[in-house]
Amino acid sequence: QPDALHLLGVLALQVGKAAVAVDLIERAIKAKPDEPEFYNMCGEAYRVRGDVTSAISKFKHALELKPDFAGAQNNLGNTFLEAGQPEDAAECYRRAIATDPGFPMAHNNLGVALKELGMPEEAINHHERALKIMPNYAEAHTSLGNALHELHRFDEAAAQHEQALAINPKYGEAHSNLGNTLKALGQLDEAIAHYQQAVAINPKLAIAHYNLGIALDERDDPQGAAASYEQAIALKADYAAAYNNLGNALDQLGRRDEAIQRYEKAIELRPDFAEAQRNLSRIHPDPSRASAIEEMLGSSSLPDTDAMHFRFALGAIYGHSGDYDKAFEHYSAGNALKRETIDYDRKEYSRYVDRLITAYSAELVEEFATAGADSELPLFIVGMPRSGTTLVEQILSSHPDIHGAGELATFGTFEEEIAQRHGKSEPYPKCVRRCSDGELHGYAERYLKELREHSPSARRVTDKMPNNFARIGLILALFPKARIVHCRRNALDTCVSNYLNYFATGNEYSFNLRELGRYYLDYERLMEHWEELFPDRIYTVQYEDLVSDQETVSRGLVDSAGLDWDDRCLRFHEQDRAVHNLSSMQVRRAMYSDSVERWRRYEKHLGELVSMLSATAR
Repeated sequence: QPDALHLLGVLALQVGKAAVAVDLIERAIKAKPDEPEFYNMCGEAYRVRGDVTSAISKFKHALELKPDFAGAQNNLGNTFLEAGQPEDAAECYRRAIATDPGFPMAHNNLGVALKELGMPEEAINHHERALKIMPNYAEAHTSLGNALHELHRFDEAAAQHEQALAINPKYGEAHSNLGNTLKALGQLDEAIAHYQQAVAINPKLAIAHYNLGIALDERDDPQGAAASYEQAIALKADYAAAYNNLGNALDQLGRRDEAIQRYEKAIELRPDFAEAQRNLSRIHPDPSRASAIEEMLGSSSLPDTDAMHFRFALGAIYGHSGDYDKAFEHYSAGNALKRETIDYDRKEYSRYVDRLITAYSAELVEEFATAGADSELPLFIVGMPRSGTTLVEQILSSHPDIHGAGELATFGTFEEEIAQRHGKSEPYPKCVRRCSDGELHGYAERYLKELREHSPSARRVTDKMPNNFARIGLILALFPKARIVHCRRNALDTCVSNYLNYFATGNEYSFNLRELGRYYLDYERLMEHWEELFPDRIYTVQYEDLVSDQETVSRGLVDSAGLDWDDRCLRFHEQDRAVHNLSSMQVRRAMYSDSVERWRRYEKHLGELVSMLSATAR
């Protein structure tokens, strides 16, 4: 009997047997070819099975038999949405709503499609209409949360995800979505906990494994991140974004060849995947790919973000090939596109440096002399990005008594907390003088606890956040015995290296040569202030000296840390520790001098920068 076959097919679909469902419902259709519901459910079975073409065909057949079939329109929309066609999906949902205005699923799904189309405000309207019809609709609550998240209304978004979980505590997608919002709110550990709940509830939820990988990477756990990305790929073989991120994690772990393979797979799945093209070109600048990237770059419909990634990719390829003029042309265009997305005021930063110099005076240093912690555990490595900070950390962390903790954001958090607590009457950094000794000691103890989480036994733990150079006053207030290593490099090489590398976040000053030069000059005068204020407290290492006389400078570094020499520091490139920045591959090579005076390759394009920095280039 066709009705019985159809019913059995529906039951098979409900228990995850999509192939069995297709077979049963196709037999029902053969026996009763004029029943639209049979075609609709057969389309659902094909959709779940992953056969998009057959699913669309069945839904359209159902609609030919019954044009006002809102359920089939909704299901057809779901198929288009999963196939990456949100415009077609939205049209289907609108037709379903026109037929049945009280159809909550169609309203919610239309909201999802509208968010995909970059219209989160309109999406919110439809999610709210779905919830007005069905208040306990958990899927609509978490979809509304996603739309609010898109508008950076994170607190409201979190409340919606939590409401979805109050309705259905076993809703894996809501746990994953809540994790995304908590991560945006800076609550990384809480976010990871929700991702882990999501994959525990639904181990087949690929997006949750992917999101967990991103969070673990942010927590400086590339090994864990790689495992999560691999899980996502095992569940979704065409997951190009997961392949790209897996490449990033493997790159951090020093597994270059494997990273290249994952980037190449991401591009095989999505040839126009601009970010993967940039990542691959950074570590494997293959000239044979240039023409294909140039062709995609020429598309009139190419988003600016993709164009930016393609430009940096071509810059790396042409630079590696020795065509420095063409490389600089692409780097310049890529930086200009990135700069359009950045809110940065170079004059305001200069004023901020003025305020730092004024606030951190000799009188304040004297006032805070006994406020901090009497610990020699912290070892700070500061300087301009691309000045050799990663190399110095790699050398020092090769010592058995030194643990390299990477770039810690903790002192930035302390500054924010001081500003929130004391900044109402006067802004940071002036308000730092209002901190009590007890407050400063509390910050110091928090920081020591964090360092001990990285290594319970090391005698020194490094914090290699380069822009802590602006926080030396606060650092020495909290840790009067802390060691500070200042990394210097030729000013032009430093600036050019910043300009030729893409930074996803931070380094807002680096996408315009004039702004970059001004920032460097502000860095120089601030470091002069610290060296005058704290004589003999800052150990400066010159990158070029380190390259030309590795052992002598390395011995000086270890001595500055208050430790005895260890020959392993000369074999820094043999370490297998993860490196979480653009220097991940360079520090796995023995010492080399390729980067010294690299700026001369682009000299003809750097006239203004050369003029700005001529007094400090050394």
